[in-house]
Amino acid sequence: MQHDTKFSKIGLIAGNGDLPEKIISQCINSGIDVFVILITDNLPSSISKVQSVKLNIGSVGKAIKTLKEEKVEQVVFAGGLKRPKLLSLSLDAGGIKLLARITKAKFNGDNKLLTTVIGFFEDNGFEIVGADEILEDALVTMGQLGMVKPDQRQKEDIEVGKEIAKKIGELDIGQSVIVQDGVVIGVEAIEGTDGLIQRCSELQMEKKGGVLVKVKKPGQDSRVDLPTIGPVTIMKAYENGLSGIAVEAGGALIIDKEEVIKMADEYGLFLIGV
Repeated sequence: MQHDTKFSKIGLIAGNGDLPEKIISQCINSGIDVFVILITDNLPSSISKVQSVKLNIGSVGKAIKTLKEEKVEQVVFAGGLKRPKLLSLSLDAGGIKLLARITKAKFNGDNKLLTTVIGFFEDNGFEIVGADEILEDALVTMGQLGMVKPDQRQKEDIEVGKEIAKKIGELDIGQSVIVQDGVVIGVEAIEGTDGLIQRCSELQMEKKGGVLVKVKKPGQDSRVDLPTIGPVTIMKAYENGLSGIAVEAGGALIIDKEEVIKMADEYGLFLIGV
């Protein structure tokens, strides 16, 4: 097994979803040394194959101290988190310092929050690495990804969706929008993409289903929270009557890309990088 010389020892800050597991597996397969800090109850299936520790989300100082003890130089953030209630946080000294910085920044969306967190870790001597730098094959490419093609009306919906998604992204609200026949059915808020799909299932008109468009926020730091879809996204889209999905080429990730494309074809959904 050849070691990937781009990376020193990686520290993975792991939240919910499939992305942490894919990063761990890729590190193992590529001979990259990885240490995992779990900040949710989500346990990647390959966690037993690497060193790890479970920490409270407020234990920022402990996380930094542990990463330095493990001689980690590069840090990856991956996976989702529910925003905790402030009163429920058990903050250590590092957590208090970070909270003070977040409060001073007066963030009102995930992008500003994550940018502040990144800056805090960089100030403590870590290089932040994007998930796409490890999962290079997961990055979305331009053009049709499966066998199903969007028709002209759906292509127009994609263009509308891209414009609206960029607008809500500028406001740091969300990354996704659902459009049907030129009408915006819904935009992503705090519930996330899966929640958006479910919320819009009863709002669609009785014709070809809506189109999910998912793009990176303008000015977003690409090292964290890239738009991501996976098998669950395809299943949700099919179950809730969507006709297809468009994701930003070069600015989004597909988890289990081959499986996702196969599922989209089987369910008659188009999948396209735009």
